[in-house]
Amino acid sequence: MKVYDAKNIKYHDRLAEKRQRIFILKTLFFIGLTIVTAGLVLYLFFFSGFLDIKDISISGLDKVNQDDFAEKLNNRITLKKFGYIEHQKNILFFNSDAFRAEVLASFPEIKEISVNKELPHALAVNVTERTTAGIWCFVGGGSALLTTSCKYFDKEGNAWGEAAQSSGFLILSVEDLRPDRQGIIDKNILDNFLFISEYLKEMNIFVNKFIIPKDFFGDFKAITSPGYELLLSTDSNMKEQLEVFRIFLGEKQKESGFNPQYIDLRIDGRVYYK
Repeated sequence: MKVYDAKNIKYHDRLAEKRQRIFILKTLFFIGLTIVTAGLVLYLFFFSGFLDIKDISISGLDKVNQDDFAEKLNNRITLKKFGYIEHQKNILFFNSDAFRAEVLASFPEIKEISVNKELPHALAVNVTERTTAGIWCFVGGGSALLTTSCKYFDKEGNAWGEAAQSSGFLILSVEDLRPDRQGIIDKNILDNFLFISEYLKEMNIFVNKFIIPKDFFGDFKAITSPGYELLLSTDSNMKEQLEVFRIFLGEKQKESGFNPQYIDLRIDGRVYYK
């Protein structure tokens, strides 16, 4: 007689095994489908050229070198993610804000830039450059060796580029003799220069150059088209200084032989000249 121990009997649940196999197959299927879908999306957006940027128009460039600007744009377009995906080449993924920030940081002569996407392949870049108000020359170095660096500037006090030292009446010229300015324009002084220049133009007098002395404490001079120097001060009301000058000049121009070397307006309500 044989005796069977119930503990040693192996029971196979065929239905459970079938369900497990189906679950594994479905899981593998969905994983495979996800991989294939992701691959198709990657191919469609980044390798097929379906939405690649192909037509680029750039308008508004004058002061900025077009090749330098185009290189900056090309560097953005060919930027790679994960080392091999040129994601910025797709017009939908092109980061206009990042490109705008890069351009404004690299080209201070640009005031504003807009990027318009025109599906499926066109990119229109519109640039607004700053309007040149004049040339500001910074003079530095020791007493034995002076160096001059001149930059263009606009009415907001933004400086850029390298300019040749200029003299004349067509463009505002400033010679800044203060040391260690490092190309930084003083906006308060600039506003005074702009005001003086416009005020004198109404009197048919043009400023050849403004000169800020090395030991500047508010006093400066303006070289004028009649040939004399105007001595002015930021410590006094600028409009009142010019009003006194206008009255003084109206009286003196009636005199024959009036040919001063300088006219000093720095003391309120008074005029000194030589």
